Amino acid sequence: MALSRQDSGIARVQGLYRLLALDMDGTLLNPDKVITPAVHEEIRAYMRRGGRVTIASGRFPASVWLHARAAEMNAPLIALNGAVILDEATGGLKAGTPLPPKRIQELIRFADEHGAYVQLYGYNKLYVREINEMNARWPLANVVVSPDKELNEQNYAEQLGMIEVVAVGDLLQFVSGISMPAPPIYKATVIGPSPDLISEWMRRLGMEAEAPQLAKPSQELHLLAMPQQEAAQPEGVQESPQLAIARSEPAFTLTRTGRHRFDVNAYGVSKRSALEQLCRELHIPSSEVAAVGDYDNDADMLAWSGLGVAMGNAKPHIKRLAKAVTSSNGEDGVAKAIQKFLL
Repeated sequence: MALSRQDSGIARVQGLYRLLALDMDGTLLNPDKVITPAVHEEIRAYMRRGGRVTIASGRFPASVWLHARAAEMNAPLIALNGAVILDEATGGLKAGTPLPPKRIQELIRFADEHGAYVQLYGYNKLYVREINEMNARWPLANVVVSPDKELNEQNYAEQLGMIEVVAVGDLLQFVSGISMPAPPIYKATVIGPSPDLISEWMRRLGMEAEAPQLAKPSQELHLLAMPQQEAAQPEGVQESPQLAIARSEPAFTLTRTGRHRFDVNAYGVSKRSALEQLCRELHIPSSEVAAVGDYDNDADMLAWSGLGVAMGNAKPHIKRLAKAVTSSNGEDGVAKAIQKFLL
């Protein structure tokens, strides 16, 4: 697939874009979860020209750092959908915005009422009620995969030691700090049995799960205070207390991250908000930022950046808000975008 420009004003000028922000899954990584040699080479070529490269991902900080280290990236990194910024040299926390404990409690109660599975993300710790077949393998899905090594715990033991799954029993008691002080929780993920239920749960939490709009990206990504007349419940359906609270003040940033799941961050937290903070530190305006992504949690950073590039495997609504569309992640789309617009 050839690159297409959706804005004839995009200029191919060396040095025009000083920072490149890359999503991971579906973007930087190919379908086998590998950074291909072609993508590696173009990232290095861009950095040799003086460009800065970061990752902006929903993944654990350790996973982001390990992949950035493998590609020798040279800018602070963004993890957990923008909730944390980490040092590219050490993987240590530079800045973070955790979910308020009160909001986490509301979310847990909502999940319990609706039979949803929820898990909580600390800094490289996944907090769950109990270890099960799904969450036990979560760290293995975050390692830097070597094509010549089978994906198992033995082959990736060193990397797996950087991410821990912690069974805490009662999640409400855990986040309330009754038995011990609760750690910062930067993200939660809600998982359900069907895409329709995920859409309904997102709607019930106050967000219309529709295509993001370029003109008003924050309306898609944030749970906003809602007038009561817009929040009428079907006849016979009782509104839960936590939803009543959510409608009175901002609560969450919600982003769909798969057919069967969505992520929950503190209100106002997104990849865009983290990039804005990072750019203030680096003294780079948004007009000099290029961002590449493929999914809903990339929408606002693509719309905000000077050059937003959608992957060929992105959904139509993501392609519509981008300024350009590259090839898929199975066709070295990131490498082609760098060649076309950044070198």
